[in-house]
Amino acid sequence: MASQESNSKQSNLELSYIRLSPSPHPDGSVFTDEPIIFLHGLETCHIEFSRTTPFLSKDYELILVDLPGHSGSKEILPLTLENASNALFHLISTKVAGGRAHIVGLSLGGFVGLEFARRYPELVLSLFCTGCAPYSGLRRWVMSQPRLLGGVGIVLGRLATDAMFWLPIGVKPLPGLREEFRKNQSMALLTAGYTAVHAVSLEDLAKIDGVRIAIVAGGKRDSVRDTREAGRVLSSKNPECKAFVVRDAVHLWDLQLPELFAQGVRAWVDGSEMPKEFEVLYSCEGIETSHGQVAFDRHI
Repeated sequence: MASQESNSKQSNLELSYIRLSPSPHPDGSVFTDEPIIFLHGLETCHIEFSRTTPFLSKDYELILVDLPGHSGSKEILPLTLENASNALFHLISTKVAGGRAHIVGLSLGGFVGLEFARRYPELVLSLFCTGCAPYSGLRRWVMSQPRLLGGVGIVLGRLATDAMFWLPIGVKPLPGLREEFRKNQSMALLTAGYTAVHAVSLEDLAKIDGVRIAIVAGGKRDSVRDTREAGRVLSSKNPECKAFVVRDAVHLWDLQLPELFAQGVRAWVDGSEMPKEFEVLYSCEGIETSHGQVAFDRHI
C-alpha cells in the first residue's frame, strides 16, 4: 500500500491530506477507481480515522483530509462550511482522477459533507455522514452559544488529564490525537466551528438533490430524533437516502467501533446491505418508530 502526503499551500484552497492507495490484488485485479474522502470533526485531524482505515485500505483509495483551520490546513481560513466546501471542490477537481468521490464525514466533517453535496452534487458519488443532523430544541440553544462552548472546551482541554479527557468522549486514547487537539484548539476555531454547524437547517438539507446519503446517529450521544427528521427531509429529495442509528455508538464512534464504522462505509459505498447494527430510522422503504434523546456532547 502506497502512502502520499500533501502539504502544499500554493493557494488558500490547498488542503493538506494523506492518500492511501492499495496494492494490486494477488489475482492481478486493481482496486476500485472510486476514492473515498474522509472529513474529521472539530479540533481533530486526519489521524482521527487511523483506526478505521486498516479495514478499507486494501480495497479502496482513501484520502484523509485536514479541514480548514486544522493541523496541516491550519493556514486555510476562515473555517466556514462554504470555505471548506470550496477547498474540497478544489481537491477533487485537481487531485482525484475522474473528478468524483465518495465522502465520509463525522461531526463537523459530516456538516461539511452535507454542504458540499448541496453545492457540488455532481462531484459526490455518495455521502456517509454521522453526528451531523441539524440541531433542535435544547441542543440548538446550546450550539447558539459558541463562545461559551469554546471557553468551556479550552479550559477542559488545558486542565484535564489524559484519563479525564478521553472518558467523556467514550473511546480509548489514540496516540497523537490529543496533541493535535491541543494544537488546533483556539477560541477563534471553536467559535467558528460551532457557529457554522448551528446555522445548518433542515431547509438546507432540502436543497440537496441527486446525492445518495446515509445520515447516522451514535445512539449514546447524538440526537436520534433529529437524525430521523434529517433522513425524512433527505429522502423527500432522493428515495435512496436513509437515516440510521447505531445504538452502542458514541459521537466519535469511528474511534470506538472502527471495524463496524468501516463496514458501514463499505456497504454504503458499494450499495450493499448495511450491517445489522445499523437500525433504519427513516427510508422510503419503511420507518422505525424508536425514540431517543441523549446527553449533549460538545464535540462536533
